[in-house]
Amino acid sequence: MAALILGNLFVLATLTSVELTWAEVGAISDPLLSDAECEQEGCALNALQLQKAALEAEQTQDSTKENQSAEFNMYGYHHWATTTMYGDAPHAACGGINTAELVRGTPYYNVASAQAMWRDCGGTGNCWCGQSGGGGGTVGMGCFTCAKGRFLNNAYGTRGRALWALMEEGASESSSSNLTSPFASEEIILIVGDLCPHAGNEDWCPSSPGRKNAYGSFHHLDFSHYPRNIDTSHSVPNLNFVFNMIECPHDLWERQRRQSRCR
Repeated sequence: MAALILGNLFVLATLTSVELTWAEVGAISDPLLSDAECEQEGCALNALQLQKAALEAEQTQDSTKENQSAEFNMYGYHHWATTTMYGDAPHAACGGINTAELVRGTPYYNVASAQAMWRDCGGTGNCWCGQSGGGGGTVGMGCFTCAKGRFLNNAYGTRGRALWALMEEGASESSSSNLTSPFASEEIILIVGDLCPHAGNEDWCPSSPGRKNAYGSFHHLDFSHYPRNIDTSHSVPNLNFVFNMIECPHDLWERQRRQSRCR
């Protein structure tokens, strides 16, 4: 009985801490940019523990402003990342999960986050069921952390090149309808189901926190699939993505709990 009472007190304390974080972010005028709150009573205790750690890491990063060093307006979001697209993995680093099954039939997107965003992956990038790391300007996003954000109409598309802006250099016809807005997509929710190791992805995915990739970002998100409206032709560089961390929707937590061997 004592253990149950202590467990309940921990959950209450965690929820209270998260609510305060979102109350501060809620000062942003655009409702799309305010962080969402987990309203599901069935949020698992281990989910709350991981998410609380991730949100505390983000608070630390925001307090130093180290992670807001982008050379462009992030429109109220806290972080930015370069992006690529890699397809689906049948046995991903987050407990052997099938990334396609994780989000199938939902509006959510699976990503593999850069090794630098995980904790203690080591030089080999072997980080099975890895938790969030971060530090030195890098926000932590390990297994089954979630974020919401939008693709921008700009990109670091060429290694070592300055910011490549679709609006400045002329976009393809498929992207022209977005040129009145800085955003190339609606706001989406993503979940980390896999790792982007530094080995083999040296230009994109830094090996340790505080290091930027070859395109100037502390963060990289390798999407299994982009939203349908994002141009993936070779003539258009990979777009930048701006995001805030959020608590994962309850249905995503339920899916990962059933499908993953991470405990």
